[in-house]
Amino acid sequence: MKLFFDSSSLVKFFHEEEGTPKVSELILSKENQIWISELARIEFLSAVYRRFRNKEIDEEKLNSAIAGFEDQIDGFNIEPLGNAVAKEAELLIRQYGKTHGLRTLDAIQLGTFSLISENGWSFVASDENLCNVAILIGYKAINPLV
Repeated sequence: MKLFFDSSSLVKFFHEEEGTPKVSELILSKENQIWISELARIEFLSAVYRRFRNKEIDEEKLNSAIAGFEDQIDGFNIEPLGNAVAKEAELLIRQYGKTHGLRTLDAIQLGTFSLISENGWSFVASDENLCNVAILIGYKAINPLV
C-alpha cells in the first residue's frame, strides 16, 4: 500500500506519543511504500523543537529524534515542493478554508498528496480536521489517533 504521511503523524515514528504504535506499524510494514512532502523535513524539525521548548522532551530525546529522522528519511519517497503544489494548495484553501478551516501547511500537504496519489493510496494524518477534508475530497484517510 502507498501511504502519504503528513508531518503530524510522521513525527510519531521518531518520538513516543499517542499514535506511535499505529504509525510504527504502518511505516515498518514491508507491504507499504512511504511518501512524504519535502515540507515534512521542515515541519518535523519544527515539531520536535517545539516539544523541546515546551519541556515535553529533553535534549537527549530531541537529538535522538533528529538522528532517527535523518537516518530513516532516505528510505522514504520524498515529493518536492513546486509551483504545481502551491497552486493545488491554493485551490484547496479556496474550496475548504472558509467552511472547514483548512490551514496553509495542511493544504500544502494535502495538495502534494492530491497531485501524486492514485487509486489505493492513503493519506495519514493525526489531525481530525485534515482527515475529514481528505475524506470529503474522496481520499482514504488514516488517523493513527482513532
